[in-house]
Amino acid sequence: MSYPIQWLDATFRTRQNTEQLLRPDLDSGLITEHDFHLASTFLPGNHRYWPNAFGLLTSGAVAGYGVFSKRSRWTVRRTTILGVVAGVCGTVYGQFRRAKAHWTFTQQLDDPVAFTQALENVNQRTGGVKPLAWTLQRAVDAAQKQDMHGNILRPQESSFTPDVDQSVSPDTTSAEIARPPSSSSEDSSRPANRWDQIRAANARNAGQPSSWDILRQQHERERVVKKTVSEDRFDDVDLAEEQARFDAMVDAERRKASR
Repeated sequence: MSYPIQWLDATFRTRQNTEQLLRPDLDSGLITEHDFHLASTFLPGNHRYWPNAFGLLTSGAVAGYGVFSKRSRWTVRRTTILGVVAGVCGTVYGQFRRAKAHWTFTQQLDDPVAFTQALENVNQRTGGVKPLAWTLQRAVDAAQKQDMHGNILRPQESSFTPDVDQSVSPDTTSAEIARPPSSSSEDSSRPANRWDQIRAANARNAGQPSSWDILRQQHERERVVKKTVSEDRFDDVDLAEEQARFDAMVDAERRKASR
């Protein structure tokens, strides 16, 4: 995600303006005193002018050397070209120095997650339509910080739904809650919508086998029966062959004994 340096420079122009924009988030407890004073000092600083300053400085230095050099004076074309190239290099170097300064600033923050949300709040308070689409987040979970909007911490909605009827007022005593359930409470325990009815039907049919399970079990039984029958037939054939061999051996012994 791109770091909104241009937006920061255009929004936080002076120290007074910076303090005024970040004050609601400080009062709500979203950002700390350290981050508030650090931002008030750094964001309106002169680092915003570094790209132009370095570009003009290098361009002017090279052009001045080419014009006022005593050794060999440059032509106008050469001086112009080298001055422009030097100005571009100086501007790039100034951009690098400004980006490094912002990186150092983010590393010095106590809570980068909260400061990111504070800048998003400033964007909304100043009329920003699109979000900044960036983050300084170093933590894993920042859901609680995202619900803070400068003045009020919005309560988070709990995903837990109690079984007690929501219509019970806070003044209801424990004796009234401890009363035995009536027929109306039994009717209210029934599925209230279509999804509850589907879930209840699935729970009732969970223990009943489906048609696919019946077909699968029938197929397994038929395969086991076929395998058993084939093994029995194979055993009968082997028994008949063994009996024939035994009879042949007995006949041969009889023939030898009769001779």
